[in-house]
Amino acid sequence: MTKYSIPLLSLVLSLSSANLLAEQTSDYFCGPENPPEARSLDTILPALYGIVSGKAGSVRNWPLLKDLFAKNAVITPVYHDENGQSLAEMITVDAFIALNKSTFKDQDFFEQEIARQTFVFGHMANILSHYQSRDVVGAEPYAQGINSFQLLNDGRRWCVISVTWDSDQKAHPLNGKLF
Repeated sequence: MTKYSIPLLSLVLSLSSANLLAEQTSDYFCGPENPPEARSLDTILPALYGIVSGKAGSVRNWPLLKDLFAKNAVITPVYHDENGQSLAEMITVDAFIALNKSTFKDQDFFEQEIARQTFVFGHMANILSHYQSRDVVGAEPYAQGINSFQLLNDGRRWCVISVTWDSDQKAHPLNGKLF
């Protein structure tokens, strides 16, 4: 062995370890990003509510919203037509962002969690989150409903794999304490 063999071998092993670590990091189900907001269930939900809330035309942190969702996450809002018939449409995170940008460019919107029920087993979590929507902070809510979040933990962080929500309606009102 020459005097250069040992440092060269160390360099090769270091580069191999670095490549292996980079490959492992990119293989996380929730994606390569690891925002602090995704480290616990108690931080990810307030972050989600905070991102969608704000004054009309305010800049929301859409890149963080995308990072809090899995790559192929599904968002399913339930709408109600004038007859009370429910309509649902599965959309992507990008479509949800575009919808929010359009809807809230001229309208203040503030949504907050009122209560939650959480079920965790292994690497999965299901959260039912009672929300209220307002156009002025501190005002009476003009809408409320339940968000149903499904999340996974990939070993280092949580990400949303799907969310569905339905709002308070005459056919199914939210009365009293839910959780």
